Amino acid sequence: MDAAVVYCSQTGSAKTYASWMAEELGCTPEPLDNIETVAANAELVVFVSWFHAASLKGAKRFQAYMAEHPEKRYAVVAVGATPMPCDLWPASEHEEAFRRSFPADQYADLPWVYCRGGFHFERLGTMDKMAMRIYFKMLEGEIKRGNKREQISLDGMRKGFDGCNRAYLEPLLEQLGVRR
Repeated sequence: MDAAVVYCSQTGSAKTYASWMAEELGCTPEPLDNIETVAANAELVVFVSWFHAASLKGAKRFQAYMAEHPEKRYAVVAVGATPMPCDLWPASEHEEAFRRSFPADQYADLPWVYCRGGFHFERLGTMDKMAMRIYFKMLEGEIKRGNKREQISLDGMRKGFDGCNRAYLEPLLEQLGVRR
């Protein structure tokens, strides 16, 4: 299968997943800005991006490409800092975040997977650092009210972490027929 992997990454987590996905599909990952060139002959185009302000960075650009090329197959890897689905972070929350960028009424059959990335404050741009400092203050207020999730989130972000795990791609690879 001819495939292309395009990505948006700020701190490196989405680029890591894009590299792993490209290895699996036998191609080279490229920044989303190169989609017209890299995906020209691809049957399958995989978009790897990160959540920024509750939506996937670059989603509108990818959607425009999808609309221009309905003959291709598409898939998405959505990378975020929250843990993989568990009692405190149910899968429905990841689905809700994903659907802000790819609404179910328009993209019901779009294969996708959530993958935990990482958090590296020092790699953020100036504006994102300012926004995160405000977010940290908000989390501190929630922690004072006894919110366990926010304590876990804040602890992880203050220390920084790399939660990337290649195994998180497996469900999407199976759905795409790369794994049997």
